[in-house]
Amino acid sequence: MIKVTFLGTGAGTPGKDRYLPSILVEDGQRKILLDAGEGVQYRLLEVGVSPLKITHIFITHLHGDHVFGVPGLLATMAMLGRKEDLVVSGPRGIFNFVKNAMEVVGDPPFNVRVYEVEPTEEVRDIINEENFGLQCVLAKHSITDCTYALIWRTYVGKFNPERARDLGVPVTYWKRLHMGETVVLDDGRIIRPEDVVEITSSGVLKIVYTGDTAPTDNVVSIAKDAQLLIHESTFSATEDANLVWNQGHSRSIDAAKIAKDAGVNRLVLTHISNRYSDPEQLAWEASEIFPNVVAARDLMSLIINT
Repeated sequence: MIKVTFLGTGAGTPGKDRYLPSILVEDGQRKILLDAGEGVQYRLLEVGVSPLKITHIFITHLHGDHVFGVPGLLATMAMLGRKEDLVVSGPRGIFNFVKNAMEVVGDPPFNVRVYEVEPTEEVRDIINEENFGLQCVLAKHSITDCTYALIWRTYVGKFNPERARDLGVPVTYWKRLHMGETVVLDDGRIIRPEDVVEITSSGVLKIVYTGDTAPTDNVVSIAKDAQLLIHESTFSATEDANLVWNQGHSRSIDAAKIAKDAGVNRLVLTHISNRYSDPEQLAWEASEIFPNVVAARDLMSLIINT
């Protein structure tokens, strides 16, 4: 079960009812931020999540509305005495951005692991862990933009307690192993789910977030069969298509066509211009092409299951 909370759904500049782009994804082990626009800390306070609990920040591109919340987060984490590593991923330039922010913050008591991504026309693996993966592909924006796919692998099977006892696995690890997580015991041994679970089936849960993009087949390819596609919808269908696309953005109906071509289960429109006071207008337009669509509102949450 994955919880997705839209902390900010606006575009370019803050609006009265829309903070700048940021999405919180929680899977029980990780708390992931997709982009971190200005004001993200206030939204985290509103949903009751401490900055100390954030494990990953995945930045799509280096336009200010998507990244200016990072320095404040780093400063708060340092002030609160964070000890755990923080993983930050983004396109070329994110390393220097974080480095410069850390120089202002000072020497923090935690390690920031920064990974610069070179997105291409082909889908690439960025993180490939036992039960979690991150992929990216090049979006179509005015600067380099990473469209991300977050992928969870789930396993269904019968837990074998006798085998766990034979291996000396403490009971406190049993649930994590049954849920598909690899664990490291106190003596350094690595125990994998298949060591103690008779796996009968497996599944994949995939969430795709575009960042800013004009319509592109690259997004279709990475979003194939995703449970959830979060696609930018800066503009309404009433706007001139070529003008919108030349700015590296999409209309509501563009996002709907991508969702339909990719065969996703659900579409959420976000990155909505402040010129639209009611985002339901955009959702209605998109629904003519792809019915299972909603327009994101700040602090809206969704639960995603396989």
